[in-house]
Amino acid sequence: MNNISVIKNSLRYIAVNLFILGWVGITAQQPVSVVDQARTMLTERGEVVVKFVVPAGYTANDFSSFISVDKVVGDTVIAYANEMQFDRLILTEIPFQVLQPPSLKIPKASVKEKNAVQLPDGYPSYDAYIAMMEDFAINYGFICTLVEFGQSVNGRKLLALKITDNPGIREQEPVFFYTSTMHGDEVVGYVLMLSLIEELLAGYEVDPQIKNLVDHIEIWINPLANPDGTYFLSDESVYGATRNNANHVDLNRNFPDPAYGENPDGYEWQPETVAMMNLMKNIRFSLAANIHSGAEVINYPWDTWSRLHADDSWYREISRSYADTAHKYSPEGYMTFLENGITNGYAWYSITGGRQDYSNYYLNAREVTIELSDEKVPDESLLSDYWEYNRRSMLGYMEQVLFGITGIVTDATSGMPLRAKISLSGHDKDSSEVYSSAEDGMYHRLIDAGTHTVTFQCPGYHETSLSVNVPYRDLVELDIQLTPLAKQYSVYPNPFHDRLSIYIPDDDGEIQVDVFNISGHKVMSATLPVRSAGRQQIDLKELAEGLYIIQILYKDYVIKEKIIRMKY
Repeated sequence: MNNISVIKNSLRYIAVNLFILGWVGITAQQPVSVVDQARTMLTERGEVVVKFVVPAGYTANDFSSFISVDKVVGDTVIAYANEMQFDRLILTEIPFQVLQPPSLKIPKASVKEKNAVQLPDGYPSYDAYIAMMEDFAINYGFICTLVEFGQSVNGRKLLALKITDNPGIREQEPVFFYTSTMHGDEVVGYVLMLSLIEELLAGYEVDPQIKNLVDHIEIWINPLANPDGTYFLSDESVYGATRNNANHVDLNRNFPDPAYGENPDGYEWQPETVAMMNLMKNIRFSLAANIHSGAEVINYPWDTWSRLHADDSWYREISRSYADTAHKYSPEGYMTFLENGITNGYAWYSITGGRQDYSNYYLNAREVTIELSDEKVPDESLLSDYWEYNRRSMLGYMEQVLFGITGIVTDATSGMPLRAKISLSGHDKDSSEVYSSAEDGMYHRLIDAGTHTVTFQCPGYHETSLSVNVPYRDLVELDIQLTPLAKQYSVYPNPFHDRLSIYIPDDDGEIQVDVFNISGHKVMSATLPVRSAGRQQIDLKELAEGLYIIQILYKDYVIKEKIIRMKY
């Protein structure tokens, strides 16, 4: 994609390019030899790692809009650039160094066959990874199931393991999600996630803490989110891994962004991005962590906004708990970066299109980014050390999903589940509210200990507010039955899952339902008898996910509204 198409696809890049052009001439011309070195790296790998000092009067955030900033220490920036991003960097005429890719620092002979990898002591080959995940599902099928939720650009499998005491059904319990290595050359988390899976499965019947987690949480773990990057040179080794995917796109800049819209990086959503978004929407997690390396710190929202998240104090508390636990089981100096191991994302450096902000804003969930090691690809002999440093923190972080407020929201008349908005009065902002599931009515609100006013809202129902005291590290169960509004002729809820409802004040006649797509073509028609007054349900589960127009005729009354079908 060239600069012209980027500008056409995103107004943001107009500002970026004006910024770049305004910078030309501030610094000396870059030596040709360094540029040639970078061009060679781009030809061979599709990306180049650079290091530069931020000029006076600017900040690292001024660069994050047109280059993939990886780490900021003081006024020094380490960043990755594909060809388009590198061209922009050249225009600034800022002096830079070309760094050796982290994945080329390890021995090239780091090749592991299936039976040679003893977790967490080695980096597996791609085939060994697939075999491990399949073996987990076979050997521990009574508490886990393997899901292939998509494929990479080059057709490698995107896998996640669901671990819970009843893996074949969806229970009314909170969902937790660990995912790692969306930057393909950050492989510490890859191995540690495999180790965590092994720990949870093997420890279920012998470790009370693990049994409690598996019995009361639906746990999802995706060890490798960017297999094409991790196995860039060969399926046999992580040697030569790249940060970006096979299309040279940084997957952690490729998500919809709260501030800059659907494609903040100027690229179409990649196959890995689409697959991940679909998985996260379907499992409806309450808490997640995205595992990276290159620093040692817990990064919490927001990354794109300077303003704080509504749950900033809660985020600081759970991040502090992770880092402090790691401190107890690691040498002095581990995970002490920035605020002794934690940081607000924007306060470190801003990014757009990150998965963390996508989860928090678009999915109304909670997610942090955990940076496990300064070295992206440390020597294999150190992996067991990192496992020891983080094992207890990883289990403890999972436990955080068991605290807060939970319950089921239903229709007071029929008992049917409702998709309701659950918000904390005077507290929530920027999509920090949560929603109950249209499928089973369950909700889960993670929150600080204290007294909160919780409000439940659903179209077509009376609003309900309650004062709730949440003890520290405890779970308050609060089921709510919402009362339908009298003479409510509009359809609800909207968006909906499988069924829409309409209130009919008498028991005479029938309802004529017609559904049209946005092009005006009728896609469904039905006649429903009204057998009793009250809430009537319209079954629309055959509709595909998307936007429609529904027309309902009842006696002389006509309802015509836009509706949105959602499958989660």
